[in-house]
Amino acid sequence: IQERTPVVESEASGAADGRQQEDSEDKAIDIEDFEDSDEEPDLYFTDPQELLDIFSELEEQNLSLIQNSQETEEALEEMKSTIKETKLKMEKETKMLTEQIEKLQSQIHKEEAKSADLKMKAKMFNYGEFRADDDQEQHLAELNKKVEDVYRHCIGDNEANISTLQMLTNIENRLEELFEIIETMPPEKVEAAEKAKDKERRLKLREEKLEQLRLHQEERVRKALERAQAAPKKQTGKKLVFRSEPPQLEKKEDEGADLATKEEEELQYYFSW
Repeated sequence: IQERTPVVESEASGAADGRQQEDSEDKAIDIEDFEDSDEEPDLYFTDPQELLDIFSELEEQNLSLIQNSQETEEALEEMKSTIKETKLKMEKETKMLTEQIEKLQSQIHKEEAKSADLKMKAKMFNYGEFRADDDQEQHLAELNKKVEDVYRHCIGDNEANISTLQMLTNIENRLEELFEIIETMPPEKVEAAEKAKDKERRLKLREEKLEQLRLHQEERVRKALERAQAAPKKQTGKKLVFRSEPPQLEKKEDEGADLATKEEEELQYYFSW
């Protein structure tokens, strides 16, 4: 086998050399035939304008591709900007929610501590469960209603049905945002807006006072009309009379004073010069 391997390799190399030699000979023959022939070769372009048209078409294609790439780049930049803004907004909202969660957890711990304290007091004094009075529940309901009204005007409807404490927290956060916005506004506009609001508030208070005065006056007139139209009440029992005057006491004359007066008269009569 080792003796036959060099023979096979030499035969293969000889065949390859033979093919290369044949190809070179064929090419040489073709060149000689082309040089010996009198026919002119066919040209791809028959008119110079065709070449210019092709160049123009290629240029338009390049411009179109450049424009498309620029539009794609602008869209990509806009998308990047949108993603960045969305990311910042989400980070801000996440931070706000995290702060609210921390506050809620702190409040939960406080409430749990308060609950444990109340349970201990209830166990010590055997008072049972503490329940709020009807007046307190009514006050809490009114307070919840007012907070919900403020929440609706500041933020929106309470679709999530959150608690009063959570609504107050959101209102406080909204106020902080508005204060930050006010700090960035021009002082002249802020002062003008404050004056306008003060004027509006004074006008509103004045209208409310006038309305209260009008209602009070109407109530007085109504009561006066009711008294005038009401039937007179019949008096029962004894008629009231004035109390009689007490009797006058006569003053007794002082006898000692009369004696002193007589002695003075005698002294003046006998011892006067």
